[in-house]
Amino acid sequence: IKAPKIPKVLCDITIEDRAACLRYVGAVVENISISESFVLIKQRLQAMGLRSINNAVDITNYGLFENGQPLHVFDYDKLIGGKVIVRRAKAGEKIVTLDGVERQLNPSILVIADAQKAVAIAGIMGGQATEVTVKTKRILLESAYFDPILIRRAVRSLGLTSDSAYRFERGVDLDNVDRAAKRALSL
Repeated sequence: IKAPKIPKVLCDITIEDRAACLRYVGAVVENISISESFVLIKQRLQAMGLRSINNAVDITNYGLFENGQPLHVFDYDKLIGGKVIVRRAKAGEKIVTLDGVERQLNPSILVIADAQKAVAIAGIMGGQATEVTVKTKRILLESAYFDPILIRRAVRSLGLTSDSAYRFERGVDLDNVDRAAKRALSL
């Protein structure tokens, strides 16, 4: 794997529940131009049954199938306070996920939050509030290890699954978290 340039912007990352999240890697990439992916990436995703979304999201999906490690990208400028907090959801907390559905959360569910609110359901699906769009100029690339049992329970509780959740609930390689992030950065 080609060594990527080390990002200069640091994101404040706090893991409040270390038993639920053994490892969390976040890299801020600046001056990004969100556009269509290269033809080769689009063809490979299509061969795996996925549709191309944009270059940033496609790299995370490609990485999932290449390395078995789920990845996620956030629009960094939409993260209030420029921080990430891995924590349990608050009672009554809600999130609108990328599929456009508002979901009621509870304290048994692990979330990725910014300084004010949940922005993703950890290991399952991101939220619309931090979705990467053509206006995105900086992204936060996430690679993590989440407790498989916790993810499985959240999937059942919410009635929501994804390719990432499928991998996380079966357990991912803890040693691959950093390696997969570096590979995605090199792409």
